[in-house]
Amino acid sequence: MRRSLCLIAAFVLAGCASDKRYATLPEKNLVIRTDTQSDVRAVLGVHAVDAKCELAYEGSVQLDQPVVRVGIPAERPSLLLFRFATSSFLGSRQGSVDRETVLRPRAGARYDVLVTYRNDLYDVVIRESRTNDSQSREVPVTALRSCSARS
Repeated sequence: MRRSLCLIAAFVLAGCASDKRYATLPEKNLVIRTDTQSDVRAVLGVHAVDAKCELAYEGSVQLDQPVVRVGIPAERPSLLLFRFATSSFLGSRQGSVDRETVLRPRAGARYDVLVTYRNDLYDVVIRESRTNDSQSREVPVTALRSCSARS
C-alpha cells in the first residue's frame, strides 16, 4: 500500500514537472517574495500578450523559494498568472485559485512582487521602483479582460 502511494505521488509530481519551464531573461526585473502555508504550492505562468490581446504561453516558474528572481521583457505586455494549489496528504482538501495581472514592465524598472496565501486568503501586490529613484509605486492588478486590441 505504501509503495502504491509513493508511485502515485511520483506520477503526479512528474506530471507537474513536465510543464514548460519559463526561459527567464538575464536582467531579472521581477523579484517575487512568496509567503504561503506549507500545504500550498505557488506557480507563476508567463504569457506574452500581443496587439490583438491574444496570449502565447511562454512557460512557468515554481515559486518554491522565499525569493525568486525572474526576467520578463520590458515594454511588452505579459500576462502573469499566479496559481495557488492547495492539497492535503490524502486529498481530503484540494483545489486551486488564480490571480492574474497584465504587466508592461518599463525599461530600467524593478518590480517587487509579494505573493501570499494564508488561511484561505490570497493576494498579489506589485510595487515598481526605478534604479535612480528611491520612490516606488504600487502597480494595479489588471485582468486580461481589460485589454483592448490595438491595430
